[in-house]
Amino acid sequence: MKYSKNDKVEASKKLGADFKAADVFFTSFQGLKFENLNVLRDKLRASRSKFTVTRNTIISHAIGNAGFKSSDAGAHKGPTAVVTIGDPDELTRVAKILADFAKDNPALKVKGGFTSDKWLTPEDCKRLSAIGSKPELISQLANVLYSNLAQIRFVLEAPARDLAYVVEALRDKKSKE
Repeated sequence: MKYSKNDKVEASKKLGADFKAADVFFTSFQGLKFENLNVLRDKLRASRSKFTVTRNTIISHAIGNAGFKSSDAGAHKGPTAVVTIGDPDELTRVAKILADFAKDNPALKVKGGFTSDKWLTPEDCKRLSAIGSKPELISQLANVLYSNLAQIRFVLEAPARDLAYVVEALRDKKSKE
């Protein structure tokens, strides 16, 4: 599709506003079939994320419009797709979706991205995919806190419980005599 200069400026402004508002991953997709890309889009849609193929010039101008400095110059070189994450709590989930999809489709490569004002390298994205999502981490924390509280409760109840057993044993002994 041929873009006019005004179309490119508008697209870069819109994408720059998306970059300011959301976390982003950059991927290369060269060699993937259209059907595979649609499967990836469907998986990402569940986490309120978008996978869009965009021109590199628009991406580089959008990064500038968003007020970021591109310290990772390779992030928007070659055919590039932008994964925009709609929910900030889903950053690790999206990284995991991309990593799992890349295992089955080696043509997909995560080039990097950014969250807030921090640039992410491909290694950072891989490490993010190993972490659970925010709800998973909260449930794990709640489980650890509950088990610790339950252990403390059993320890604190032990003297009263043992005293009750002794009193019951004495009562049984007296009743037998």
